[in-house]
Amino acid sequence: MNKSLNIDIIFPWEIGFFFVILGVLLIFFGIRQSKKTLDDLDSIPITKATTKIFFGFVLCIFGFIQMLPLLK
Repeated sequence: MNKSLNIDIIFPWEIGFFFVILGVLLIFFGIRQSKKTLDDLDSIPITKATTKIFFGFVLCIFGFIQMLPLLK
């Protein structure tokens, strides 16, 4: 008997691939931003680096779920 995670896709795999790429970019820019020191209070970024990294991981996981039909 096959067991399933009961995870269903919402978008086609192409959109999932786009989410994965966008997630990797967010993670990259979040890590790059976290390495910078804050010298001037006028240059405070709108979003924190940890927020970018978190949403990047969420987008990667969501994108990989959308790409599950490619495994068949």
